Amino acid sequence: MVKKQLVGLSLLLVLSFFMIGCEQVDFSKLTVPSTREQIQFIKVEIFFTDGVTLIGYVKNLGIEPEGKVYVGGSSTNYLYDAHGKIIGAYNYQRVLYMKIIPENQPNTK
Repeated sequence: MVKKQLVGLSLLLVLSFFMIGCEQVDFSKLTVPSTREQIQFIKVEIFFTDGVTLIGYVKNLGIEPEGKVYVGGSSTNYLYDAHGKIIGAYNYQRVLYMKIIPENQPNTK
């Protein structure tokens, strides 16, 4: 008898924790397949102040939220390949300008 009461009390305790802890959970999201938000990369040619150019992809034309700005104005931004993998980093302070390259245009360098 005591064993049944203990099991019943434990079950009641677990159910109460479940009900209290799950008030803010949106259960409708469990039935919808998750879709990973696709980041749109921009193909650019980056011209630096020393005359060097790079062709690659960036997330935006300014300083990225993931980038870091250091004291003195230098910063670190990332350069990506067509598949979104980081292939390099550059200092945005040394960027003269960026030229947007249409996606169907082949790399010239």
